[in-house]
Amino acid sequence: MRKTILLLAFSLPAAATQLTYQPVNPSFGGNPLNGSFLLSKAQSQNDHTKSYEEASFVEQFQDALERNLLYSLTSDITRGDFTAGTYNTGEYIIDVRDDDPNNIHVLITDLATGEITEIVLPKLSY
Repeated sequence: MRKTILLLAFSLPAAATQLTYQPVNPSFGGNPLNGSFLLSKAQSQNDHTKSYEEASFVEQFQDALERNLLYSLTSDITRGDFTAGTYNTGEYIIDVRDDDPNNIHVLITDLATGEITEIVLPKLSY
């Protein structure tokens, strides 16, 4: 009886298919429906929290004033319609010099570190 079962097992045709690799990640050619699943798994494992502190109204107003001052100063300098002098923003001192006939010198001093940055711009004739 044993030989009959063994012969029967070897005499049946074997069915086989070709093995192909199918990636899981949609970035590498996988099924696009796996994207949301992979994203939710990654987010559940992420323990990094972003610290966010909202600025007060006074701080936002001060930042807006400083940006406006710097914008108007830079646009005046680039147009050639500026007044040489010293501007104090609280964190920086900006010294605009017009003593060179060919160039405009802008010295920026960081009050916290004392670091001085000099920017030399050629005067443009309009």
